[in-house]
Order: sequence, then structure tokens, then C-alpha cells
Amino acid sequence: MPETRRSFLKQSVATVAAVSATGCAPDGESSRRTGDLSADDPGAGPAPLPAPTLRAVAEAVLPEELGAEGRERAVTAFERWSDGLEPVAELSHPYLVPETRYSGPDPRPGWAAQLQGLEKECRARHGTNLADLDVAGRRQLLARGVGQAGPGLGSAANANHIAVALMAHFFASPVATDMCYRRTIAKQQCRGLEGAPAEPEVLAARTNGAPSEGRRGALTIATGAAP
Repeated sequence: MPETRRSFLKQSVATVAAVSATGCAPDGESSRRTGDLSADDPGAGPAPLPAPTLRAVAEAVLPEELGAEGRERAVTAFERWSDGLEPVAELSHPYLVPETRYSGPDPRPGWAAQLQGLEKECRARHGTNLADLDVAGRRQLLARGVGQAGPGLGSAANANHIAVALMAHFFASPVATDMCYRRTIAKQQCRGLEGAPAEPEVLAARTNGAPSEGRRGALTIATGAAP
């Protein structure tokens, strides 16, 4: 596909999003008020997702079995993945299939708005930040938005809610597969020919709420982070 057509599609989506965000404010005044850097630099990506709120949501929706270290690795992996998202990207298609398909628009501005909205609702209802609210209270705040996102998880990039995106990204990871089967399957990793005939090792049990050495290794495989 010619590069000019791809660039045109991406620029069109960016233009529509900018017009929708700024409304009729002259000279991009609305964008400057909201801190949208992309109004001054069309090549700039969206603002980062609020880290404390993102981690507060993750603690409420990711498996408790991960522990604090495993959860942080999972959230860091999600942040790296979301930073690399390319909206309206040409998708791969089967050989000899003429139809060209594209990924959807950038979900990150919507996710950021949801995180900001959760903080506002939490302060209004409970007088505290989301991170300081107990996990049960966070789940109550998340319940409506997650319920409206529809059944199933699907692809993280297509998630209509940030909590669903976090879960979809994690449960598609190698560490989630290992946790499900209680084996160090290391999905998407090459075990080598010498280890191919052997069954995956059984994951060691956790003690005192912390991941065992075997589980810590599985988390490292999933996120690429050092233990």
C-alpha cells in the first residue's frame, strides 16, 4: 500500500479527534486548557496514563496471586505496550486476500479520561484518592464501567474500559497461562530442542503472600523485567 494513503488515513483520524476535542475554541485554546500537547505538535502521542490511578485499578482487577511485585511488572508491561500502540495501523491479512483492514482509533485518551473520572468519583463519594480506598470499594466504583464494556475480554486494544484493557492484556500473557495450568509453559518463548520432550515444570507454591522463585521467573518471562 502507498505510504501516502496510510499517512492520509492517520492524519484524518488525528484531525477529527482534534476537532472533536477543541470544539469552536479559537486558536486551539481549549486544547491548551486541557493540556493536550498534540494540539501544538501533531506528531506527539497522547499524555501518559495516570500511573497511581492505573495501579490502583490493577490492584482491584488483576489476580491477587500475582503479589505486589508481579502486579507491578504486569502494569509496567501494559504501559510499555500501550506506549507502542499505533492507531489506524494496517493489519496483516491472509495471502491473496485483497481487502486491507486497519486497527481502530487510539483508545488511550478514553482510558485516561476514565482514570481521571474514577478519581473524581472516588473523591466525591469517599473523600479520598482511589489508591487510598480499600480494594472492595474500588471494585464497586469499577463495576458499572466494566459491566457496560460488554461480555468477554477480547483484545486489549479494543477494550472500551481501562480495567478491561488491563485484564485482557494480562490474561493474554505467558504468566497468565502459567498461572492457569500451574506449569512453567512459557508461552511464546523458545524452550530449545533439548527441553522440548520434557513436560513443563510445576510452579512452586507461594509462601507468605510472595511469589516463589519459580513464579518470579515466570513473571520475568512475561514482562521482560528483571526479578
